[in-house]
Amino acid sequence: MDLDLSTRHDQNRAVVTVSGEVDLETAPQLGDHALAALQDVSPHVVLDLTGVTFMDSTGLKVLLSIQRRADLAGGSFAMAGVGRTVAKVLALTGLDQTFAIYDTLADVPPHPADAVPPLSGDAAPTP
Repeated sequence: MDLDLSTRHDQNRAVVTVSGEVDLETAPQLGDHALAALQDVSPHVVLDLTGVTFMDSTGLKVLLSIQRRADLAGGSFAMAGVGRTVAKVLALTGLDQTFAIYDTLADVPPHPADAVPPLSGDAAPTP
């Protein structure tokens, strides 16, 4: 099965939408696409895995690689929309404890760089 990948900029991060099966044949495509997003869009990457129907160990290796590269770039890595099949693989390998996983994209907290400081007199810098 083919893998469909797209990237968009959202709240100071790259959101990579993934659909299809992530396996020995397609995992390198995911890795290349996500790393390009990390370099070209933002070091803060969120994978939307809502459309992923299968993931094998090569996919897990790519996820670890993406997280490592995001960390090295001073960014962050999270996943959203992890379906039952992928969640089971992550749980069996213990990687569900390694990755930041959220139910939906809306649940992923904004990166601290997105926060706007208050403009009250109390927050104004003193000369």
